[in-house]
Amino acid sequence: MNSGSIKEAMAYLGISTQELANLLDINLRTIQRWISGDTPIPTATERVLEAWALLQRLGLPWRPDGNHLLSLSDVKRQFALHKQSSIELAEVIKKVNARGGPAAPWSVNLAAKKATLEKMWVSFYILPNGAFSPQSYGRTDKEIDILRDKELIEDAFVCIAEELGKEHKKQLAANWDVVHV
Repeated sequence: MNSGSIKEAMAYLGISTQELANLLDINLRTIQRWISGDTPIPTATERVLEAWALLQRLGLPWRPDGNHLLSLSDVKRQFALHKQSSIELAEVIKKVNARGGPAAPWSVNLAAKKATLEKMWVSFYILPNGAFSPQSYGRTDKEIDILRDKELIEDAFVCIAEELGKEHKKQLAANWDVVHV
């Protein structure tokens, strides 16, 4: 890890130099010397930041300060639920594609985390791994009936996944210097 990497890690984790100094229980000037490149970053600190960033990418809430709200069994249960949800969402997408794709052209706004179709909407969370998790749906023209609207909601899921896929391709194209072999 170099001075640029530590700056990237801090930006990704959303922490300031003062916060990092407080969290690592070290002097602020030490962090500043790491960032300026005057002092090498200790391997243990690199590993801590890498582990924290990994937890962030996996969508697991964690900070080294304060009391932890999730036990290890809670974390395992969250992983299992996340995995099951991903499997179920993949099955829905396969089912919609098997019937010829979405019948309805949902408009997806990634910034608002919302897909709309006339008087219906589906909101979602974008996960750190680039996937999504459906949040809720609603209608402004009729009472909510999930059974009646099931196929339309499934169409929304496919449209959301496609839009996220397009965004991912744009990001890869913009970062063309990263080559996967």
